[in-house]
Amino acid sequence: MNNHENYIWPKAILDADFALKMEKVKKINAIEEYIPQLVGHLYIHRYVYENEILVPYRVKEQLQKLIGKGVASIVDAETLKQANPLNAHLYQQTINLLTGQNSKTKVNGKNWGETVSSAYAHISSIPFILSDEIDLQQLLDSNINGVDRDITVIRLRDFILGMKEKNLSRKDAYAIWLFAKQDKKDRSKLERAKVTFQEDLWPLSKSAKKV
Repeated sequence: MNNHENYIWPKAILDADFALKMEKVKKINAIEEYIPQLVGHLYIHRYVYENEILVPYRVKEQLQKLIGKGVASIVDAETLKQANPLNAHLYQQTINLLTGQNSKTKVNGKNWGETVSSAYAHISSIPFILSDEIDLQQLLDSNINGVDRDITVIRLRDFILGMKEKNLSRKDAYAIWLFAKQDKKDRSKLERAKVTFQEDLWPLSKSAKKV
């Protein structure tokens, strides 16, 4: 059993966009290698796992390995019902609340994965969600976060800072960051990402060599 005190984020639920961004670097299995070093136990909503994490298949392969090692779990409304039938009802109420506050959210469509994942985290007291959605934290703060059940969105830059805090590979962190920021339509994004990493996220001392 993991000692969750050794992790920056003891429990977290995974959003598809975060997993897909981490997968973009092909030379390493970033999901399999680094999420377990920073997250004590990873939860993946069944909807996300079965409907949003489809291609490239290596994303699901890495998650399957984490599940096999016992450091990740697939969860859904049935998981809640087995623990406490009332929780499944509260979960559905939370989904309805979040859906009603975002007109762009569509059932089994746009934003659905992050909606059901956030609702599950809220009812299960999972304090973190790995997601790179810009507006998600504000949505949670405005609608479901309270004194005793706050959910914090861990964006990719937070994850990179977590790698730095744990003294993990700067080279790999740099690759994860740059590949996630690549945009064929706007090559300037990559250059800005390089600057952000080297000057803000993980600057080197003057005596050290650059990445």
